[in-house]
Amino acid sequence: MIRARHVTHGQTAARVERLRLLITTLQVRQLMRDEIGEILQVGPSGVRKYLKDLGSMIAIARYVDGTPTYRGDPVYCLAMTSEQIHAYLANLDAAPAARPGSQSMSALSRAALDPSRHFHIMKDDTHYAIRLSRAPIVRDPLVAALFGPRSVEVRV
Repeated sequence: MIRARHVTHGQTAARVERLRLLITTLQVRQLMRDEIGEILQVGPSGVRKYLKDLGSMIAIARYVDGTPTYRGDPVYCLAMTSEQIHAYLANLDAAPAARPGSQSMSALSRAALDPSRHFHIMKDDTHYAIRLSRAPIVRDPLVAALFGPRSVEVRV
């Protein structure tokens, strides 16, 4: 579940807290899938992932609203003793603290810090992707042939 050995990422820390909330709620009462989704504030696929993470620690207590061809919706309960639950929760506590996420600079913001580059971005409703080249800025050869080499200018 934890992607790095020395660091718990922010999303993993939130996932650990949701697992803790799910386990403590399942200690109190049995839950259906939609109730688990409401408690954890996730959709059906998120509920499926949390149930998969818990694996053999949960069991189906019974089925609700079944028909002769369909068993019904499962109701889940914990299949562990209280000592095992406390050991599992202590194991979740032993995970390292979350590291604050680093914000990487985009190519545009790095280029904006370069004083030799100038950008004019129009405020349109149309999206236009700006791709920046890392190559040094050079004068177009045809413009240089017509107007001569670029003189050193200082823009203010």
